[in-house]
Amino acid sequence: MDILRGLTIIFLFWAMGETTTQLARLPIPGAVLGMLGLWVALQFKWVSYASVQLSAKGFLGLMGVFFVPPSLGILLHAERLLHYGWKLALLVVITSVLSGLTTALVYKLLNR
Repeated sequence: MDILRGLTIIFLFWAMGETTTQLARLPIPGAVLGMLGLWVALQFKWVSYASVQLSAKGFLGLMGVFFVPPSLGILLHAERLLHYGWKLALLVVITSVLSGLTTALVYKLLNR
C-alpha cells in the first residue's frame, strides 16, 4: 500500500507540473516543474519523505531501463557518430565543466 501511495503522490505532482506548463505555456518540462513542486512539498513537510521513499527507490532501481533506447539509437546512427563524434565529445566536455562550475558556485553561495 505504501508503494501505491507514493506512486500516487509522485504522479499527482507530475500531473500538476504538466498541467501548469501547458496552461502557462512555460518553456520548462512539466516533469521538472512537478518534481520541483514535490521537492518544495518535502522541504515544507507538506508531504512526508516516508510516503514517497519506497516508490522513489523503485524508480531509481529502474533507471538503467531508461538508458536502453538512447543506447540503441547511438548504435543505429553509428555513421553519424563517427562523423560528428569529436564535436559531440567536445560538447560533452565543455558542458560537464560548466555544469561542475555552476554546481560549485551554487554550493558556495548556499553555504555562506
